[in-house]
Amino acid sequence: MKLALSFWAVFVCVLSALPAVAGAEAPKAVFQETRFDFGRAMYGAVVEHDFWVKNEGSAALKIVKASMTSPLLVTRMPRELAPGGEGLIHFKLDTAALRGPFKGQITVFLNDPDLPEADLSFEGVVIPPVEVSPLPAFFVASLRGKETSASLEIINHEPQPLHIVKIDHPTDRFTTVLETLQPGQRYKLTLILKPDGPSGRKTEPITVATSSDAQPTLEITANTFLHERVYTFPDSVDLGAIPISQIRKNPGLLGMLAQTLMVYQEGGSDFRATLRTDLPGLKLKWERGPKGDRYQTTIALDPDKVHAGSYKGLLLIDTNDPAFPKLTVPISGQILDQ
Repeated sequence: MKLALSFWAVFVCVLSALPAVAGAEAPKAVFQETRFDFGRAMYGAVVEHDFWVKNEGSAALKIVKASMTSPLLVTRMPRELAPGGEGLIHFKLDTAALRGPFKGQITVFLNDPDLPEADLSFEGVVIPPVEVSPLPAFFVASLRGKETSASLEIINHEPQPLHIVKIDHPTDRFTTVLETLQPGQRYKLTLILKPDGPSGRKTEPITVATSSDAQPTLEITANTFLHERVYTFPDSVDLGAIPISQIRKNPGLLGMLAQTLMVYQEGGSDFRATLRTDLPGLKLKWERGPKGDRYQTTIALDPDKVHAGSYKGLLLIDTNDPAFPKLTVPISGQILDQ
């Protein structure tokens, strides 16, 4: 009996001294960085970058392939790294066909069981031949009767001088003024919102014709909002589309998807408002702001009253402002029968 016990004790000791079985060996990919930002590059430039990777595992790391956002290209990539080995994956970006922000996504496929797909990013901004700074868009809001303006710059990055040939846009809501800051190089474009123009929000195009062969036209978006003394934000409410099965599983879902609407009186201090709706399945809750010039309203569908179908109605607002005693806000939503 003692002999048998001694045998098993020696057998266990021998097993514990043996090295790990080959099946437990695995590669481990470690990337020094997963995001590369090249900042600002002039159009036509070729941007290159290496992503460093090391195999910190106990088996060979195989780099199977890489997929990437066009026009990114991988030009060098090791196929295999021994344990402890290092390598560089080289990417190249030709910016000739790019303008503005570029967000390149790269996926490297590996035989690493813990990291079969490594996600990398290659980002930056490509400066066009003619740049609109800070961005090709105006955002101008104003109270009726008050003139408001905003400006942006048009900057030439080409060796030859730039001339602004023509500026086209609708004229019922705003006008524009062009000022030369540096002849042939920099111009200032100002949008002036008409204080007596049509009320409400609108998005309209501004087309700037230039002398540049590479960029003969610039498209600029004019986002304008001329509001009355009493107004709401937003000017309509969309409650979205929700499956009724999800509501039955979680009645609190409608509360989480509630929408917020603000009612403002410009310059007010004793603004009063009451709200109601012509939609029976709607719950309203509103609260007056501390300055007395606004109300915050929470709008949600009532889980006890909803049924499958479309919802369209109005939020009806009564105020103490003699010039704007009543406002209406369209409300829409849909409960899906699924």
